[in-house]
Amino acid sequence: MIQTELSPKKKRKVASLEEQLKTDFVTLSSHQLRTPLSAVKWFSEILISQKRGKLNRKQLDYLKEVHRSNERAIALVNDLLQVSRVEKGKLHLDLVRLDIAELFEEVINTNKLTLSANKMTYHFEIVNGPLPALEVDKAKVKRVMQNLFLNAIKYSPNGGHIDVVVKRTQKEVVCSISDSGLGIPIDQQDGIFQKFYRGGNAAKVQPDGTGLGLFIAKSFVEAHKGKIWFESEEGRGTSFYFSLPIKAK
Repeated sequence: MIQTELSPKKKRKVASLEEQLKTDFVTLSSHQLRTPLSAVKWFSEILISQKRGKLNRKQLDYLKEVHRSNERAIALVNDLLQVSRVEKGKLHLDLVRLDIAELFEEVINTNKLTLSANKMTYHFEIVNGPLPALEVDKAKVKRVMQNLFLNAIKYSPNGGHIDVVVKRTQKEVVCSISDSGLGIPIDQQDGIFQKFYRGGNAAKVQPDGTGLGLFIAKSFVEAHKGKIWFESEEGRGTSFYFSLPIKAK
C-alpha cells in the first residue's frame, strides 16, 4: 500500500475543516438543547410555585435541585453559543453609554446574598473620579464583571475579603477584582484564558466548572478594544484586571 503524506498546506486545510465541523456541531447541539431545557425550567418553576398543588418538603427539595441543575445546563449551553460566536467572528456589540462604576455596584448587589452565605466582606472604591460614561455593550461587560466577581467568591475561603477598584487613567478605565483565595500556581498560569482550561486548584475547589468563563471574559473585553490580565501568588490570592478605552463623545 502506498501512503501519501499530506503537504503542510493540506494539513492546515484539514485541521481548519475539522475545527469548523466541531464549531458547527457545538452550535447546532446548543440550539437543539435550548428548547427541552427551557421546557424543564418552565415546568419546574410552575411546580415549585405550588400553584398547581401542594408539595411535601422532600418533593420540593427534589424539584429545586432539578431546577438548579437545569439552570447550570442552560448557562453551559449559553456559554457554548457565545464561544461559537467568538470563533466565527460573529460577536455583536450593542453599544450604549453608561457609568461603569454603577454597573459594577449592580453586580455586587446581585451577589450580596452569596457573599453573606460565605461570611465574606468586600470593599468597593472609585479612584480618580468622577468617571466618564463609556460606550460599551452593557450585557457583555456585566458578564465580564459577574464572571470575575463570582470567581473571587468561589476561590476564596469562608470569611474571605474581596477588593473591587474602578480607576480612571488618561485613556481608559481599569477595573480590578482582588481576592484572598488560593492563588494560581505559576505552572498553571499560562493557559488561564484558554477555553475549557481548568488548573488543578480550580478543578478541586469547583469541580462543576466548565473552564469557559475567563475565555468568554477575555473575548468580550477584547471586542471592546480593551485588555484583561491578572496577578497571582499561590496561597495569597489573585487580582484580575480589565481595561476599557475612554472614547470621545
